[in-house]
Amino acid sequence: MLHRKSNLSHRPKTSSAVDDGSGSQRFDTSMKRRASQLFHPHVHDMQDTGPAALRSVQEGARVYRYSPHNVGECIEGAVAGVKQFYRRYSTSSKRPSAVDLGPLKMRKGSHDSNATDATLLPEQSQQQPQTHKSSMMRRLSIIRHRRPATSGPSGDAARLNPVPLPIPANYSSPPSIPADTSRGSAARAAAAAQNERLSLTKQAKREAEMTARFLADGIHHICSEVVTKDSESGIGMTYSSPVEGTNDVLEKKLDPIEYLPAELSSIILSNLDAKTLARVETLSKAWQAAASSPHVWRVVFLRKFEQEVHVFPKPIVMGGMGIGKVAGKRIVPGQDWKKMYQVRKAIDRRWEANSPMPIYLNGHTDSVYCCQFDENKIITGSRDRTIRVWDLNTFRCLKVIGGPDNRPVLPTSVPLETHRDTVSNIPSVNGTPEGRAIYHVPSDYHEASILCLQFDSEIMVTGSSDHTCIVWDITQEEYVPKYRLRRHSAGVLDVCLDDKYIISCSKDATINVWDRHTGSHIRELIGHRGPVNAVQLRGNLLVSASGDGVAKLWNLDSGHFIKEFPSQDRGLAAVEFSDDAKYVLAGGNDHVVYKFDTTTGQLLHTSTRHGGLVRSLFLDAHNGRVISGSYDQSIRISHYDSGETFGTYENWTTSWILSAKSDYRRVVATSQDGRALILDFGWGVDGAHLLAGK
Repeated sequence: MLHRKSNLSHRPKTSSAVDDGSGSQRFDTSMKRRASQLFHPHVHDMQDTGPAALRSVQEGARVYRYSPHNVGECIEGAVAGVKQFYRRYSTSSKRPSAVDLGPLKMRKGSHDSNATDATLLPEQSQQQPQTHKSSMMRRLSIIRHRRPATSGPSGDAARLNPVPLPIPANYSSPPSIPADTSRGSAARAAAAAQNERLSLTKQAKREAEMTARFLADGIHHICSEVVTKDSESGIGMTYSSPVEGTNDVLEKKLDPIEYLPAELSSIILSNLDAKTLARVETLSKAWQAAASSPHVWRVVFLRKFEQEVHVFPKPIVMGGMGIGKVAGKRIVPGQDWKKMYQVRKAIDRRWEANSPMPIYLNGHTDSVYCCQFDENKIITGSRDRTIRVWDLNTFRCLKVIGGPDNRPVLPTSVPLETHRDTVSNIPSVNGTPEGRAIYHVPSDYHEASILCLQFDSEIMVTGSSDHTCIVWDITQEEYVPKYRLRRHSAGVLDVCLDDKYIISCSKDATINVWDRHTGSHIRELIGHRGPVNAVQLRGNLLVSASGDGVAKLWNLDSGHFIKEFPSQDRGLAAVEFSDDAKYVLAGGNDHVVYKFDTTTGQLLHTSTRHGGLVRSLFLDAHNGRVISGSYDQSIRISHYDSGETFGTYENWTTSWILSAKSDYRRVVATSQDGRALILDFGWGVDGAHLLAGK
């Protein structure tokens, strides 16, 4: 009987072959086949039960080119083949000798789609005589991995639809192995058959399980590589094939952001910071739509830029808040919060880069001692005994308030020097028809220098060298004096107010506390041994700075001072109280700015020295900046936490800096040369108008 030439690349030497002495014949290596080709239904002449069952498995588990439409057909065929193989294998009376498919696993390929081939290797020989059928089945025992054939087909087509190799023309049946007629060969063959029968039960179960695992894992691996890109979102959708025992329903792994309710996704994404949120927007169109939601950016923007209220009553906010339109006490919805965030960050970068645009306000005829501004206007007070109101958008003087004898005249002096980058320097209108039209003489006014002022949305309080304060109603277009506060015996150097109190301090070394609504005097605070140059109010706490070189912390309910903050050498001219009442800043003749801890009284640090008296201080704690103005004609900007100076503007005026205040985008300073100077860090920033409150 002629036998077909073996499919293996080599023949293991069995005991029969050794005894025979004729040697095994070397075969052409071109006859190697892949595991998929051995499983193909066109493999010929598998005549025993094991190979026949194996052929039925392959026939049922034919792998089609995968698509979302025929994956069910592919899986059903694989599972049916496994069941048929197990049924034939467990019931057939004609059992295979030792067919062991072995732990065939499908190794995941690289980005090229070449399938991982498998090579058939023989088991260890039992050194016993074998029949031709038994030895051939043993040579088909274990299926293991090998690298893809370099000359064979590649790509998905070869992996998913393998084609058997052509049979060469010179193919001949394998040579017959002569029967071993030596003594004992029959006994050895009988023993081998008995061993095979004893191990068959365990092998059958293991072979069926491992074959099923191979088919399931292989198909799953193929399917998992097929990823359909969603043309809208760009997020991959992977279809996973079920295994036996599960429903034949495809599990579709989708982008969760597409299924979350918009409200829930907004809540989740609003907990991210702006940098992370911007990266999330680049993931896909679905993520971009969710992360760009105005509801998300509103939370992110306000968390970063909205000022917190630490004490009650709420302190007066200097300048604009920079959080967009506000109606009453409510923030107007529907604003472009993402754009507003970008604008705020652009302005902050201008601060760090020291690149403001200078604007000069001309009109006062003498030193400008004090100033304050809000979203729309700047109010200044001068030694020329007038109060001026300026439009913050057009930089024109809207109103001049003073006595009839204090009308300004046409200036005769040469215009003052300006910075080279000046963007606005509107000349004074004093003595012109326009100047006369804006001059206003109220029913009450100061007849001396205006040394200090502060205002909110309802009233303005001014202090003068005439020893008094005037409370003005500014809710109307015409500033109307309400009442005058009389108690001090010297010039009023500073004032502050909140919803409950008005505080004034004087050169007479006293501090007076007034009822805001009635103007009645509440108490007098005595303790300083020199002029009280500055005061700042936070709730029921007050801090004051004096020429005696000491800053004091007071309790307004009891009228007693709580703690002292001494300078190192000389008197203090300016003081600031942090919004949370935790820190006190003071400056003066020492040419430095001190930072004290309110609770312990400890000096935390001092700033770099100015070249002269620190005449003015302003703390913008929310934005982390300290503004100081000095007699050295400079304005300095320092980090609130460390005191390190990162911006210095020297000689932008021609004389001493007497007052300097700031908000999120600008510094407003006044000088002895009679001008007000604006350093605008938001000038020319696209979208800066979105941050305005009205």
